[in-house]
Amino acid sequence: MDTQLDGKVALVTGASQGIGRAIAMALAGEGAQVALLSRRRSGLEETLALIGRSKGLVVPCDVTDQEAVASAVKRVVATFGGLDVVVNNAGQRGRLARVEELEVPEWERIIATNLSSVFYVSRAAGPYLIKQRSGSVVNIASIAGPFGFPQLAANAAAKAGMIGLTKTMAAEWSEFGIRVNAVAPGPTATPMNEPFRNDPATAHQVAAIESSVPLGRYGLPKEVAQAVVFLAGSTGSFVTGHTLFVDGGWSVV
Repeated sequence: MDTQLDGKVALVTGASQGIGRAIAMALAGEGAQVALLSRRRSGLEETLALIGRSKGLVVPCDVTDQEAVASAVKRVVATFGGLDVVVNNAGQRGRLARVEELEVPEWERIIATNLSSVFYVSRAAGPYLIKQRSGSVVNIASIAGPFGFPQLAANAAAKAGMIGLTKTMAAEWSEFGIRVNAVAPGPTATPMNEPFRNDPATAHQVAAIESSVPLGRYGLPKEVAQAVVFLAGSTGSFVTGHTLFVDGGWSVV
């Protein structure tokens, strides 16, 4: 049975674990060949094993290094013969700190990882998408972007910037048939936050987070991934410049 991404080539940053891995698996499940980018090769190899070696390509890359990004994108295009879907997922939450306590290097690190990398990857991929006059870019933002979060100033600022960049890219590239959207997950159960979720000492905090979500639980990486598939594939063909909240209703209460 044909799937909506048959014959397409996708690039996913931050694909070594969690949401990025789930996105890569979902795109491969829809027929795409997937280039897996992250600094952590071992995690990328694990993701590749899950999607099937014939379906993917491991590309170790520091997405905060614009030259490394340009080289990685060129390698993907040379290997697969093109590029159709770009998913900017790489990101870090950062350390908890009030604005007046936030160290400048920490601010710069989070902005580089969560925002500048989106620009670098999109800038490198853009000429290929424009030349073929088609493609889809999906940026993984966060509810922290539009709403802000105490003690997460750098992350919130970066994700808000990502949403603004998404809208700008959508406006600029629509004439070339390229769609650009964002997904804003709410609390999501990932390996990164598993120790926090399973620690009896933080059980009251976990319960408070779950109670703040109308659907009463953490989201799953695969639920974020399915939103990406919708926006990347033919089912989202008339959607651009949009931020899709995958937050269990958190943003409406």
